[in-house]
Amino acid sequence: MDQAKSVSAKPLSSAAKTLRVLRALAGLETPRKLSGIADRAGVPKATTHRLLATLIEEGYARADGDGRYGIGPELRALAAEVLPEDATGIEAVLRALQQRLGQTVHLAALSGGSATYTHKVDPGHAYRIATEVGMALPLHASAAGKVLLAHLPADEAAALLDRAGLPARTPRTITDRDRLAAQLATVRERGFATEYEEADGAVCSVAAPVLDGEGYPMGAVSVSALAFLVTEDQLTEFAPAVCQAAAEVSRRL
Repeated sequence: MDQAKSVSAKPLSSAAKTLRVLRALAGLETPRKLSGIADRAGVPKATTHRLLATLIEEGYARADGDGRYGIGPELRALAAEVLPEDATGIEAVLRALQQRLGQTVHLAALSGGSATYTHKVDPGHAYRIATEVGMALPLHASAAGKVLLAHLPADEAAALLDRAGLPARTPRTITDRDRLAAQLATVRERGFATEYEEADGAVCSVAAPVLDGEGYPMGAVSVSALAFLVTEDQLTEFAPAVCQAAAEVSRRL
């Protein structure tokens, strides 16, 4: 028997089928129906549906309300971590923002129910914020997290908050669901979010969303500063530059 034919005739393992579905999702510019993903992956429709359910649960896929499926936040976060710097030029955008404002700049992605830093650019001055790539922030108490929540579909945002709750990180943390909802509505309206000593008693930040072509949040560009150096009014003045940088990162991704 021809060995090549024997190998090719082997049934696909569950892991291989999952990878095929992931590749099918990653190659889509817009969400697609189940049948289209199954055809693209070369995996039976029933199996694709089962695998998508697992991928959605783990955050690697997402289900839109109209029966379509797209890339999930975990897959986007993973891509942001492994892409080389010169693949998108994102680092250059973040560095330019840091030089313009003189503060710490981060790029964050939704991961595991938190806003997780995938990039960081430190300022040159002596005062530095103790953050690092891979650090997870609470969605309800960080500017990056609020931006992500504000632009997620309502059911996804609600599910995340149901799981994580609204624990108080500082006396200024918003712990009331209605109050947070009102603030998220304002975030959507003005295009950026701020927090002043809500996640950390010494830090403040402002963030703007990185959106895909469908308006789904791929991440957030944020600028963080030590609260004793920057007032709340000054923090808000950073917003136009942050929004501009986030729009450029969106374009490059």
